[in-house]
Amino acid sequence: MSDDVAGFGELKIIAVGDELLEGRTADTNSGRIQRALGGHALRCGLIQVVPDTLDAIRQALDRTAPGDLVFMTGGLGSTPDDLTRDALAAWAGVPLDEDAAVRAQLEERWRRRGISVRAGVESQCQVPRGLSPLTNPVGSAPGLAGRLCGRMFVLLPGVPPELEGLLPLVLDRLHREGALPTGRATLTWRTAQIAELQLVRRCDEARAAYPSLGWSWWLSDWGVDVRVSAAPGDEHQLADVGARLDAELAHLVYTRDGRDLPTVVKDLAVARGRTIAVAESCTGGLVGGALTGVAGSSAYFRGGILSYANDVKVAQLGVPVSVLDGDGAVSEACVRAMAAGCRERLGADLAVAVSGISGPDGGTDDKPVGTTWIGVATPAGVFAGCYRFPADRTRNRLLAVAAAVDALRRVLEDGDDVSPWARRDTWCTR
Repeated sequence: MSDDVAGFGELKIIAVGDELLEGRTADTNSGRIQRALGGHALRCGLIQVVPDTLDAIRQALDRTAPGDLVFMTGGLGSTPDDLTRDALAAWAGVPLDEDAAVRAQLEERWRRRGISVRAGVESQCQVPRGLSPLTNPVGSAPGLAGRLCGRMFVLLPGVPPELEGLLPLVLDRLHREGALPTGRATLTWRTAQIAELQLVRRCDEARAAYPSLGWSWWLSDWGVDVRVSAAPGDEHQLADVGARLDAELAHLVYTRDGRDLPTVVKDLAVARGRTIAVAESCTGGLVGGALTGVAGSSAYFRGGILSYANDVKVAQLGVPVSVLDGDGAVSEACVRAMAAGCRERLGADLAVAVSGISGPDGGTDDKPVGTTWIGVATPAGVFAGCYRFPADRTRNRLLAVAAAVDALRRVLEDGDDVSPWARRDTWCTR
């Protein structure tokens, strides 16, 4: 069979790993790949999750077709169950060749870390003939890309940070190979503090006015993203629809350039020369973790106080005992005192505080599960907002983190004297 790709087929994704089928790990990589390719008119025709067996991988490969762009994730390590290279080579009828450059890179990586050459290195150095390696900027196993049997193959490690680190190199390779259709003109808005269905409804009038445009929505760690795409010839409509959605979504949008919410907060804080601290109760350090998960956060993040117990709120943040006895830990008075105490004691320009009932127990008639207060202290004053999150413990905590980080974003954008809760959001009750 010819190795030339006959036109553009579909995107096919094969995720390899017993852990994906047994519920030990979720397949999040397929979504990452689809988002990375979202600007191209390439239909995703199939996503397959298969076990670590040669026969299962072969059957998955049989479901691809000439012209397809095939991503395979997982099974590129050095353990006996890492079979993706072997399975592809056997299916395509090509040998596995050891790549001297890959071996040299792996040995140098281990030398720098003071580790002797590992067992199984031979398998990581082998490349199906017709593919070539892509240097992994995060881990050891290289990515692989090239044409076999009329398809364009991309093989990536299953570890999400490694896959994400390789995706820019993959896109560059695919562009150089001519393996992607012409990119579609797109606009993307990243929003926080609005439910997906409500965001869809906010877009209804613009959708009706521009029926030829493509619309999609998806959940992210921080809220909901919406993307509008135009087919060739319809690109001129994007400027008009962009202006409409900018006006309609307004403060709900934290960026249109693809950054995540903590990165937006970091960039705003650094640009404005502001420092931030956090005081957390129900979120258990997740807000501080989100803010410090961004490279460069030391330029603005002062620190945090994890005040889960009431006596810690009193001793470390100066929350009055009378507030805890009278209003309770989940109250406006408490988060105001937490935010103010945190700002003062950690010497920050801004401080955010969170206290809530994440569940599954602990709710009352007037403070049901999901009730969460968030406070922000600024040089101009202290503001507080109350939320009623509707989900389970894990989701309620994540929604609280997103709301707290977004509250900081709004203060940084709007000013110290403007409450981030001046406008009603999906789960905010005031």
